[in-house]
Amino acid sequence: MRLSSRSVVLASLIAVGATGLLGCGGDDAGKGESDITDVPQTPVERQSIGNCWLYAQASWVESMHLTATGDELDISQSYWTYWHWYGEILEGYGDEIATGGNQGTANEIAAQRGLMNEPDFVAEDATSEMSSRQSSALEAVNRELAEGGRLSTSTARNDAALVRQVLDEAWQLSADVKEQLDRVFGSDGSQTLDRGASVEGTSIISADDLQVAYTERQTDPDAPTSKTTNLTEAMEDWQNASYPSSGSNLDSRRRQLQIRVQRALHDRQPVVVTWNVDFNAMESRMNELRGSFNMTTLGELGPGRQGGHMTVMEDYQAETEDFGTLAAGVTLDPDNEEDAAKLEAALLPSTTLSFIRIKNSWGGFRDDRASAPGFPGYHDLYLDYLNGPLKWCPDVTATKTDSNCTGRQPGLRAVALPPGY
Repeated sequence: MRLSSRSVVLASLIAVGATGLLGCGGDDAGKGESDITDVPQTPVERQSIGNCWLYAQASWVESMHLTATGDELDISQSYWTYWHWYGEILEGYGDEIATGGNQGTANEIAAQRGLMNEPDFVAEDATSEMSSRQSSALEAVNRELAEGGRLSTSTARNDAALVRQVLDEAWQLSADVKEQLDRVFGSDGSQTLDRGASVEGTSIISADDLQVAYTERQTDPDAPTSKTTNLTEAMEDWQNASYPSSGSNLDSRRRQLQIRVQRALHDRQPVVVTWNVDFNAMESRMNELRGSFNMTTLGELGPGRQGGHMTVMEDYQAETEDFGTLAAGVTLDPDNEEDAAKLEAALLPSTTLSFIRIKNSWGGFRDDRASAPGFPGYHDLYLDYLNGPLKWCPDVTATKTDSNCTGRQPGLRAVALPPGY
């Protein structure tokens, strides 16, 4: 059931200020088509390095722009990754690039550097299923950061022009792209859009100039209000909400947040979700749980490879007292009296969420990672997995047992919601 209103034509995605750095559970990058049409979504893509948070950011921007204009963007995650590494090197984070990040960092990059379409930064990213340039650039930059490399000393890493030069070479940027970056940001990258740099005459798009649309409930808490604005304001508007992990009335507080998320989905707002991945919880066998993350599968296998992940939400499934199962993948029409009653029932405290369905950045068609049935590139996160607790030991390389997996975490970390939700 796609729990959304056909009468409301706005949707958007964002995860603002998610805490901590996400290592991002994923490998290769590429694109897969999905047959989802109810929520404005761009095609599923496949990451090659641990930058899922930038893929989530791109999905958010693409969806909001699609809603506002009807035009599909194909944003370059590589462009944002380039500037993430630039800042990381100058700030002296270490001798190796850390690809993880969070939505606060993504917003900062978008505000300072704007965005580019994939064909305008690395042309092959727009045509290849996997962005091999991201992984090859990572290897090249790490070589330069290692002993004997051009960026192996703190003095070299403080030379912003040299950092730009190394990055340009690692990404194999064309002369035209390098000239555009120099024109807008300077050869040392010191000029930024939020401090008056101009994108005139280039393919770089300022966040101030990118039209987006979403809904808000601050104007009228009882009904969504359409809002068309720019990306800069959207990044300021959306707010992060953490999933309760402890304390009194835990089930009730969790249900309250779930209802807020459901209401946003009813208004066709795909929520960005930050969650903990344990790959041993992913069901790949041919059964009713195929394509999902759930505690039954995890209980059979025990803890596996773990990490933080950020994706966008598409749908959910729920059990109601009056109508039974409201199934994911089936659209309810709020203009229909019975469907409207089902939508209201879905928001009751007595309703139980079965799972949320997320649009992922692991590609649409993979033998090793089963998708939700009929939704290539989408996965279902069951409530038992969202609640956990998971035995948490992402940094433990030895055999994972109760003795060395002492941490306990819920599967769900946080969501980002539009204003008023």
